[in-house]
Amino acid sequence: MKKFVPIFSIVVGIYWIVMGFNYEFWVRKGPGGGFIPVLAGIMAVGLGILVYISSNKDKTPIKFSFKALLPVAGIVLLILVSYVTGLVIAIALYVFLWLKFMEKYKTSKSIIIGFCTATVIYGVFVAWLKVPLPTGLFELL
Repeated sequence: MKKFVPIFSIVVGIYWIVMGFNYEFWVRKGPGGGFIPVLAGIMAVGLGILVYISSNKDKTPIKFSFKALLPVAGIVLLILVSYVTGLVIAIALYVFLWLKFMEKYKTSKSIIIGFCTATVIYGVFVAWLKVPLPTGLFELL
């Protein structure tokens, strides 16, 4: 597992770099659509290499814990729930559940933070930037 994450990061970074150059990297004396993916890919590859090198120096064994996979499972569940409830509600639910059960926050604080997160996401992406976020089954209404 110590080697998997940096290798995965390097592979994903290379993919971002290649796909970023498929879009226009530099357009009319300014960055194009592929500029940010290429930069993110370069950073992912660089950091992946650094972590891989440092993991070779550390010889202490690491015990695998399934609790480390909870964030990944949570994100996969968030994606699946977003098809039903929409992305904004799914993110609010994810934040609430994570804070309540993983971070052991009080219910009221978890609800407030989840609601504020959903409000900010809706305000910035839907109302201000007009990004068409998935609405789930609410699209049928």
